[in-house]
Amino acid sequence: MNAFVARHRLIVLAYLGMLVLLLVTSYFSPGFLSEANLRSSVVLAAFVGIVALGQTFVIIGGGIDLSVPWVLNCAAILMAILCGGQDLPLLWVGPLVLAAGALVGLINGIGVAIFGVPAIIMTLAANVILQGLIVIYTGGLPTPRAPEMIRFLSVGRLGPIPVIGILWFVLAIAASFLLSKTAFGRYLYAVGSSATVAEFSGVPTARTTILTYVLSGFTAALAGMLLTGYSGQAYLGMGDPYLFTSVAAVAIGGASILGGSGHYVGTIAGALVLTILAGLLPALGLSTGALMVVYGVVILVTVAIGSEAFASLLRLVLPMRAGRIGSRQP
Repeated sequence: MNAFVARHRLIVLAYLGMLVLLLVTSYFSPGFLSEANLRSSVVLAAFVGIVALGQTFVIIGGGIDLSVPWVLNCAAILMAILCGGQDLPLLWVGPLVLAAGALVGLINGIGVAIFGVPAIIMTLAANVILQGLIVIYTGGLPTPRAPEMIRFLSVGRLGPIPVIGILWFVLAIAASFLLSKTAFGRYLYAVGSSATVAEFSGVPTARTTILTYVLSGFTAALAGMLLTGYSGQAYLGMGDPYLFTSVAAVAIGGASILGGSGHYVGTIAGALVLTILAGLLPALGLSTGALMVVYGVVILVTVAIGSEAFASLLRLVLPMRAGRIGSRQP
């Protein structure tokens, strides 16, 4: 047990932090721990968690996906328009929209892994292009309502359990299996730690990197479809909040923003923490702007902790501390 905690201490700390935050929030907002509110929190966290699933893989591999907002938005709008509020077209529209999201990820991955375009530039450009294309396509007009089947997946329940919570659980099992039990997972950690060393070790670095972006595009598109069911209708800008939340969830969950470490189990805690925070700040009388400040601080702190400068500082401070302790010996 001690060995497990030592190995996964950042993930354990993320869950401990989540529990503490939950207790604090329930103190300031006594109804927060009600069954209805907890169920609602799981639903909201699921959207963050599904978007952050692909982002987790990308970040572990040493990249970042800034195209998430408008992949999500395009998927939501395309599904709503092509389905026209009907369930039957979902049989072909659903796979088509998910494949389109994966295709955007494929383009991002090829740009990063094959042509050497920095991930920030490649995915940000893709995000802006998608934003322009969908505005041209829709003309800014409202979309039809979401199909009832999508609404059921987003807000429906099986007994007391939200359907989307079950879907999220299945995706979490699949993601954990990929990271922990497959060659792809081992390759991914190797690429994130050092792509050069991984390549010399025979790891298919380009293919591994491309697959992470494909997965990110797929999960962003899936989240867009589900979010349309939750809101009842797709609209421009609905994906914007999920850029920093997807990155912050991964960071809070113990992954290094610089790559090479982390796990989706930690990202789940990160998604829950962000959802609880979103409930705590209004109880404290703070605005959504304060929440954005928290996201920014989290990302800055995690990048700092993962940086070489921070590691050098620790190597400098720890020997000095050890020296001071040794000087106190009688």
